Amino acid sequence: MSTNLLAAITNTAVPGGDNPESGGSQFAITFATLWQTIIIVGGLAFLLYFLWGGIQWILSGGDKSKLEEAKSKITQGLIGLAILGASYVIVKFIESAIGMNLMNIIWPTAN
Repeated sequence: MSTNLLAAITNTAVPGGDNPESGGSQFAITFATLWQTIIIVGGLAFLLYFLWGGIQWILSGGDKSKLEEAKSKITQGLIGLAILGASYVIVKFIESAIGMNLMNIIWPTAN
């Protein structure tokens, strides 16, 4: 009896939430949205950090401590970019492990 009650719970605020049996697609949509958001924010952070390091390098005026700080910022930005790139490989591994296509989700259309 409680199984039937749980099956009737829906959440129309979540894409695909109007169907209690679409839990897998809800997870995939949520995961893809979260991952895409992290990639966008991380890419913007890389760009700003990299530019900040480049400007700091230009304005260092030959001061070795400022130059080292600028090099450190640029290096940290490149490491962050490498981590963002590696996240693609990680997501592809997760896709193969769980058998879902997380990156190419067809978004449900509103009726």
